[in-house]
Amino acid sequence: CVVYLPAGVTELIVWWLEYDYGISPKFVCTPIPPEADPSCYSPPSVPHGPSSNGNSNSHNGSNRRGMMSDEAKATILHLRESLVRQKETILDQRETIRELTAKLTLCEGFGGHHSTGHHDSRFDVTVCEKQFSVCLQARNSSSSYSSSLRELLQRKISALEEQLHSYYQDHHDYGHHNDHHGDHHDDHHMNDLGLNAVLSISTGNHKKLKSPSAFMLDFPMRTNYMYARMKRSVVNEIFALTICLWLKAGAGPGLGTPFSYAVAGQANELVLVEWGSNPMELLINDKAATLPITMTDGKWHHVCVTWSTRDGVWEAYQDGVKKGTGQNLSAWHSIRPGGVFILGQEQDTMGGRFDITQSFMGELADLQFWSRVLTAGEISRQATCGGHLVGDIMSWSEESVELHGGLSELPFDPCH
Repeated sequence: CVVYLPAGVTELIVWWLEYDYGISPKFVCTPIPPEADPSCYSPPSVPHGPSSNGNSNSHNGSNRRGMMSDEAKATILHLRESLVRQKETILDQRETIRELTAKLTLCEGFGGHHSTGHHDSRFDVTVCEKQFSVCLQARNSSSSYSSSLRELLQRKISALEEQLHSYYQDHHDYGHHNDHHGDHHDDHHMNDLGLNAVLSISTGNHKKLKSPSAFMLDFPMRTNYMYARMKRSVVNEIFALTICLWLKAGAGPGLGTPFSYAVAGQANELVLVEWGSNPMELLINDKAATLPITMTDGKWHHVCVTWSTRDGVWEAYQDGVKKGTGQNLSAWHSIRPGGVFILGQEQDTMGGRFDITQSFMGELADLQFWSRVLTAGEISRQATCGGHLVGDIMSWSEESVELHGGLSELPFDPCH
């Protein structure tokens, strides 16, 4: 619009009007010559900076647009963070689903086998107790899985409880009608003990182990996600060592990898492995020595390996007896500190990239790690329960082992 002023006053043209969310209209006035036609006059370009008279309206508008831009950026960052958290949650739930699937497979393996005969049931109850405890641990091992998975697992456990009660009732009735009830009294007593143990577990009445070290780790199948990590690592360089543990091999071929220690730049810093049909090997700094140890009878065995950087001398013991010795195994090398010590998996990188074909299958207990070479007498006493030394680098306890992938922890004492 054009404002005509009285004679003698310069005519002004108001050419710009802007409303900004409740802000008062802003007028910019430009002088024009008296002889110019206002209807044909084109005003100059709009200045972008503040006016010479200190007007800050344009500056305020820029500030508001900047504030809106900052808010948009903050919103975008918030959405991105939410997306990352959702992805992490999905990955955690996938891992939980794999754990529960493995445990349900074990539970269903028991549920599908129901004896109809009247043979000695002590073994069946033992298997039942073990499988049932695995199922219950699966139910309580994670709080992040969905309610539908929880309900599914609860139904499976309830079905197993019903089968167990039915199984016990059948054998109880059979015992009352058998004339030779004296011969079956011990069997039913064992059934009572087994059933009570399972029911006490199902109601949450877990009994504490007698000793923090009286447990074993059960690896029921080969996986690339089931493992244990020793919370304590190697702090200083090691120039000599002894590692002892109890092992029980699962179904072959090969024992797999009972333990592996990896450091930055060397995944095979210290490894005990039996891969496929190959013999057991001790790897130090990716150099291997073949150990004359066999574990194919499905029984518990005490295994020790020693090594010294001096000439790379090594020894291998099974059940307290020296089975072999050698030298030039990474001579004058030192075991480097700051690595990751894993039970049940071979590491291709420090702390990860597990290979299912090299994973451990069986049971493992009482791993002790010393920074010296134990004598033959000390190792023999360890194997025959004549004494129990505790490793100065790593020792076996519930507090020192971190379980992953649904790994089961069961009571075990090799000397009782």
